[in-house]
This record gives sequence, C-alpha cells and structure tokens, in this order.
Amino acid sequence: MSSDSTGTEGAHPVDIDARIRDLPVRAEIADDTLILEVDIAGTEEQLWRAITDPEQLARWSPVVPDRPLTEVGPALSRETPDEDPVAADVLATAGQHALTHRWGDATMGWMIEEGRLDIQVGLPDVQQAQYFAAGWQVCLAVLDAQLSGLDQERIVGMDATDHGWEELRARYAEEFGHPDGEPPEA
Repeated sequence: MSSDSTGTEGAHPVDIDARIRDLPVRAEIADDTLILEVDIAGTEEQLWRAITDPEQLARWSPVVPDRPLTEVGPALSRETPDEDPVAADVLATAGQHALTHRWGDATMGWMIEEGRLDIQVGLPDVQQAQYFAAGWQVCLAVLDAQLSGLDQERIVGMDATDHGWEELRARYAEEFGHPDGEPPEA
C-alpha cells in the first residue's frame, strides 16, 4: 500500500476526501439507535469478510477484534495495537449476512444485502450520533474504495479530521438536531 492516504492503483489516484463526502449514506435516528444505510462496492461474500475478519477490519475499520466475528461469544477489539481493548462480544449472527456485536458501550448491528450495508448503532447517548455517523462514513468510504480495487489506506481516529470528518460531524449534528457535544470516550 502507498504510504500516504491518497492511495493509488496504477496511475489513478484515489480522491478519498471526495469519496468520503459523496458516499451515498442515509442516516436517521430511531430511539437510541443510529441507522446508517450505504450503497457500497463488493459482493455479499466480500462484505461479510470485511465486517468479520480481523485482517480485513484492520484495513478499514476502528473495530479490530482479537478473533473473527463469526460466532457468538466474547471478543476484544483495539483500534490500534497500543490501545486498551474494548468489548467486541458477538451477540448474534445470521448466516453470512447479519452480525450483532458490542463495540465498547455501543452495540453494532450489520445487515448485508447485495450492494448495501445497513448498520444499526445502539448508542449509550444518542447525542453522540453525529460523531459515530461521521466516523463511520469516513471508514465506509475507505472500505468502498478498497472493494472497488483501489489502494486506499485505513483512516481512523484523529486522522479522519484531515479528511472532512469535522464537516460531516457538523452536517450530521444539524441533520439530527443535536447540539455540538462531547465526543464519545475512546
């Protein structure tokens, strides 16, 4: 992979900031749950591996578990190897198209339908939806680029602020009618 976050495939640079900004994400809040729907590249099999395999997750997601997320049971996750682990316990799976797991104090539900991911994030504080929505949009754009065959590096944590995260957060705060608030604890 390239050493910068622009990535390349041959001579075609990835405009990751535009891809992040323009990713077709539909977001809404229902009760204490953030619901994201995104049209994304990849087959159902590729998407299943992307959300369950630790090596695949380490390429695009802040959730990097200590085991595959394919069977119910305990798991731990670290965004980077130096960070303290958080719970990523698998709560339920359904074939190779649905997964529910913890992510610290949040609960992540993933449903794969051909060409689309539906994600439900059960939040401990719904006012934090703006942060989760912006962060996942950045990560999902990286996944979309990778599944489109582009060489795009992972963008998580503070690196996301260099790629339009703050603008996305502000847009989601306005869309959800939430005041700017404290970001979720890591």
